[in-house]
Amino acid sequence: MLLQRQEEEVQRLQTHLANRLSKANFYPADEPLFRPHASALDLQDPFYNPLSLRKRKNFYGPEFVKMASESPVTLSVPSSIMQQKRSKMEEVQRKVGVVLLNGQKLEVGCDLKAVCKDVFDMVVAHIGLVEHHLFALAYLKETEFFFVEPDAKLTKVAPDGWKDDPKKRRSDVPFNLFFRIKFFHDDVGLIQHAMTKHQYYLQLRKDILEERMRCNTENAMLLASLALQAEFGDYQPELHGKTYFRLEHYLPVSILDKVDQTTLREQLPELHSNYYGASESEAEFEFLKVSQKLAEYGVHFHRVLPEKRSQTGIMLGVYSKGVLIFDVLNGNRNPVLKFPWRETKKISFAKKKICLQNTSDEIKHLFQTDSNRTCQYLLQMCSDQHKFHLQTKARQSNQELQDLGMSVDRVYKPIWLA
Repeated sequence: MLLQRQEEEVQRLQTHLANRLSKANFYPADEPLFRPHASALDLQDPFYNPLSLRKRKNFYGPEFVKMASESPVTLSVPSSIMQQKRSKMEEVQRKVGVVLLNGQKLEVGCDLKAVCKDVFDMVVAHIGLVEHHLFALAYLKETEFFFVEPDAKLTKVAPDGWKDDPKKRRSDVPFNLFFRIKFFHDDVGLIQHAMTKHQYYLQLRKDILEERMRCNTENAMLLASLALQAEFGDYQPELHGKTYFRLEHYLPVSILDKVDQTTLREQLPELHSNYYGASESEAEFEFLKVSQKLAEYGVHFHRVLPEKRSQTGIMLGVYSKGVLIFDVLNGNRNPVLKFPWRETKKISFAKKKICLQNTSDEIKHLFQTDSNRTCQYLLQMCSDQHKFHLQTKARQSNQELQDLGMSVDRVYKPIWLA
């Protein structure tokens, strides 16, 4: 029932967006937004991929590198949505930049009354994504992503000066959001649509390179070889040789710094050849299965400070199974505390401090953040991840989905939430 409702919503948004774009001619005739006469059955087909119709296979390598160099696609929040919210029809639209996981940039026009969900809906329709409940928009603060609430006004999230009249501003005030995965399935086999799997692949692929998700050399090489199979197809020595890819596109800097690059150039093609015959989607899904076994898979990291002075940095990680605390020394993250949901007695905050307490020892672990707002965000993030965890477990238990959704949404409150 949940997926059926999501499919109907995506089709409605796509139809509305396609009608608007056809009038503006944003896409060439040979690059339709989605397949003509696409039905609900098409969307349910695990091999159906709307983006593949826009993705040209005249390049090889990371999709997010290729797409990042292309011009932004211009979209606009439909007037039927904005008319209900705007008081002045002649009001000048503001622009919100959205970076997709494939590197493509969108430029979304909207007015000052728009909320984050208005932009999110445009992005979902543009991609053709059914399982959009796993994703959210986020802004980047230094090196950390913070997800925005769907009903939050854009003006509350935007940088200072963005809402000012563009004609009166001395300079342009950019406002960029990022489309990212908020909820990671512990078992990627639970993902039902090919498009969702591809989005997971794109983010995890880049997270490895940016070391938002770290792994040892063996796993890094394995993942790199799977990415090569997905992005170059079958390895052919006479065609590819040893220099058909750029090392920095497939391995993180920490690996490149400690392993001889000549060795890497020799070993990666050999590993790549092991997957001869695997299709792009098969190689990507194998990439996901390897990734889900990594210790940092699905963890959202945020910097905090210990209550007492420490020689190391501290990072707090929130994910679907609980909260992790990491010591950070010389760039390496080492888990030192775990707070699984089932063993967590209490999570609370006061001003800039967040407190975590296990049921086993009941020791209060205090950490300081940069603001009261960050504390509130982290507490809400814990609540959201725990709720997702419970819902996923319940669905796996084959309970009645519709009844479950009502009961979880109405009465859910974790016992640890203070």
